[in-house]
Amino acid sequence: MRTLVLGVGSSILSDDRVGIVVARKLEERLGPRDDVDFGANEEAGFTLLEESLGYDRLVIIDSILTGAEPGTVMRFDLSDLGRTIHSNSPHGMNLATVMEFGRAQGMDVPDEVAIYAIEVVDTLTFGEELTPAVAAKVDVIVEVIEREVFGGTSGGGA
Repeated sequence: MRTLVLGVGSSILSDDRVGIVVARKLEERLGPRDDVDFGANEEAGFTLLEESLGYDRLVIIDSILTGAEPGTVMRFDLSDLGRTIHSNSPHGMNLATVMEFGRAQGMDVPDEVAIYAIEVVDTLTFGEELTPAVAAKVDVIVEVIEREVFGGTSGGGA
């Protein structure tokens, strides 16, 4: 099974970068693997579709603000997301709508899509560092996602 792990967010907006940070740390822990590719996406929308073509499984890691404790990891499937479309911008399409579009067009989209949303504190402040509350949880977040997605196979430690 070919898997693509994508950290999503903005590398210049404090905690919004957490998906990118976690994906990179996960790649470091797992090391090179023939069946897994890692990447970062700062654009979303149709670029997620383009990047995921040809993979069996897509794992998205992104930030979320719900009021939960910072560092909490929530897992969602495409069925948990509602459809969205705003005719004035392709960026107004969420992941579920983009993947549905790809399937309708006969594209080779992943059969399995998992979204790991990490509770954060601040996604609006310009900065290249995570807030202390989120930064303190990164190693635990990486372990949780590794265990759920890969069965904790790296043997690496955080």
